[in-house]
Amino acid sequence: MKTKSGAFLAIMLISAIVSAQSQKKLNYNPGSIIKTEIDLDYRIITELPSAIVESSGLAVQNPNEIWTHEDSGNTNEIYCIDTTGQLKRILKITNATNVDWEDLTVDSQGRFYISDAGNNNNKRTDLVIYRIPNPDDIASGSVTAEKIEFSYEDQTEFPPPKPLRNFDCEAIIWHEDSLFLFTKNRTNPFNGFCKLYKLPALPGNHIAQLIDSVYIGSDAQTGRVTSADINRSSGELVLLTSTKIVSFRNYPGNDFFKGNRIDYNFTSLPGQVEGIAFVTPNKLYMSSEGSGTQPGKLFEIVFDITGENHIKHEPPVFRVFPNPAIDYITIDTAKPDDSQILISDISGQFHYISTLENGKTINISGLSNGFYILSLLNDNTHSSRFWIKQ
Repeated sequence: MKTKSGAFLAIMLISAIVSAQSQKKLNYNPGSIIKTEIDLDYRIITELPSAIVESSGLAVQNPNEIWTHEDSGNTNEIYCIDTTGQLKRILKITNATNVDWEDLTVDSQGRFYISDAGNNNNKRTDLVIYRIPNPDDIASGSVTAEKIEFSYEDQTEFPPPKPLRNFDCEAIIWHEDSLFLFTKNRTNPFNGFCKLYKLPALPGNHIAQLIDSVYIGSDAQTGRVTSADINRSSGELVLLTSTKIVSFRNYPGNDFFKGNRIDYNFTSLPGQVEGIAFVTPNKLYMSSEGSGTQPGKLFEIVFDITGENHIKHEPPVFRVFPNPAIDYITIDTAKPDDSQILISDISGQFHYISTLENGKTINISGLSNGFYILSLLNDNTHSSRFWIKQ
């Protein structure tokens, strides 16, 4: 009876912490970054052709030339359509299998990268990204791809325990000769974080490096990322979920999550949206999967850049990153240096006590894998963050 009660209390504590902090666990640059929320409308351009039932990634070569593909178990082909929904071209990848194709991105040379990294159960060991030449340079209806095989540096179990299942990837971008992968969180209980990995955009076998994470939303509908794109001229990064588009602008280097964040919340739900791509710096296309007799759709989105309907939220007191973490965590905060740091597990046992003046980066390699709470205390405030040691 005691064991069951303890487990129940632990689950309740985790749920309470996630709920209480869900609106505060945002990456930010202390004192300067403000999260903005904007209501976002969209319009349906066309229905997708019957050959494309499960559109799961988009790439736009020009406003009337849109490439997409289907996801798990479908053909090893990519499709080009126009804005009337006409199928213009089919290109077969001869040496590829569609285990779970989930997104598409394009580099500065026009080469396509098809990400076969869908991993719903977090147990795949055959993750691969297929690179092909610019389709405009391919005269025939088929092509042989180069393969970028990879694994995640922080995954050691296939699958890991349910609270650590954040190795599904449905979003990828190419930027400055690297590929960046954004996870679709499948943790249970759901912790709301999207992890960011970096990978060389080169054929071969590579280890995807975990470089950051960001809190996206409090539940699976708002917090699971299904596609991504980056605008080459402005550098704006967008992440797509079922209920919103999350944008990051004006970030330093490739630290996307340290940029200015805007959450564009859909005024009505568009369905199972799984593809997004920039057309111009403030216009995007978005695609949805079909279901039953209902075809998928192609949408147009125009960002509001007038400043109207903006709701601003001040940044939280601090954040802990990366989250999940392996060996080190860093506290990003503007709180005074004499603030006390406390790290405890969900049973209430303390594992670390110090102050900010002794350093904001903490070695946590000696901790067991699991859930932890980091608290910052001073004379006036007591703030806590929930994080995971892997």
